[in-house]
Amino acid sequence: MRAWIYHGNQDVRLEDVPEPVPGPGEVRVRIAYNGICGSDLHEIFNGPMFIPLETVHPTTGHHGPIVLGHEASGIVDAVGPGEIDIEVGQRVAIEPVFRVPGDDAHYNLNAAFYGLSANGFLADCAVVPRRAVHVLPDEVSLIDGALSEPISVAWRAVERAALGVDDSVVVFGGGPIGIAAALSLRAKGINKFVVVEPARRRRIVVSEMGFETLDPSATDFQENLTSFVGSGVQACVNAAGVAPVMKQAIDVLAPGGKLMVVATHVEPVSIDLNQLLMAEKTILTSIGYRDDFPSVIEQQARGAFPTSSWVETVRFDALVETGLTRLRTGEAIKTLIEVNGG
Repeated sequence: MRAWIYHGNQDVRLEDVPEPVPGPGEVRVRIAYNGICGSDLHEIFNGPMFIPLETVHPTTGHHGPIVLGHEASGIVDAVGPGEIDIEVGQRVAIEPVFRVPGDDAHYNLNAAFYGLSANGFLADCAVVPRRAVHVLPDEVSLIDGALSEPISVAWRAVERAALGVDDSVVVFGGGPIGIAAALSLRAKGINKFVVVEPARRRRIVVSEMGFETLDPSATDFQENLTSFVGSGVQACVNAAGVAPVMKQAIDVLAPGGKLMVVATHVEPVSIDLNQLLMAEKTILTSIGYRDDFPSVIEQQARGAFPTSSWVETVRFDALVETGLTRLRTGEAIKTLIEVNGG
């Protein structure tokens, strides 16, 4: 079968590899679509950071070149021996967490991921445990199913912020996670929020989705932000991952407000703890997802996460020259690689 394999920094090759066979408690999924994540770009162009090329991964046992991809949907085409409550032909989204046995209560913490710590889903087929696949209802397409993973990241962050419908929010970042956070807020009945995003194309897309946007590079940005914030917002979502956002977010929080950090940061960030202390402001964090796929897929079935304006598909064999290039240049917001379609 075909597979995109990572061999090192900027060395990704399309190769032919043996088709995997499911063992007890496992299913094989014929991959339909696989999304490209920011972590994939970091790994390909700045890594290896997490992929165990030189060492053996302590959880998965993987060592060496790896099949990329961790945001996928597909169709079950084989099941392993034993009692498995899923059938060949069912459409599924894959939750790409390689779980540590006995750690179900906090399985998203220190988790290993397919595509980074074990062979992933940028291939014709993949074998995963039964618990890693979530059956898609008829209302959720395979394209949408490949987005259940990144949407779950944002959904969990908004859930952990524990906001009320009358709360005001500033979302920093209009990329895939920021967009998914905005859609999650709207799905929860929260409508007073603004998305701060410097890239013009992203602001246009977010605006067309019905959300208010602000350009942090504009001369009147601070004035406009202050006008929206007033005496302070109840929460901020940091989906940008750049240092200045932390200070901006803390500044605009009302006393007792919450800053939810969902973006990873490449460099350490310095903040004034007294600014938090004197106003009892709180910094919260959210990593990945934990039992969030069912809720997200339910919301997708209800139409809460429209994708046509910010998601594009690219042919499997055009991953490097088209998919990765358009993401790096900012021409694309979210790219799904069409592996086998459906």
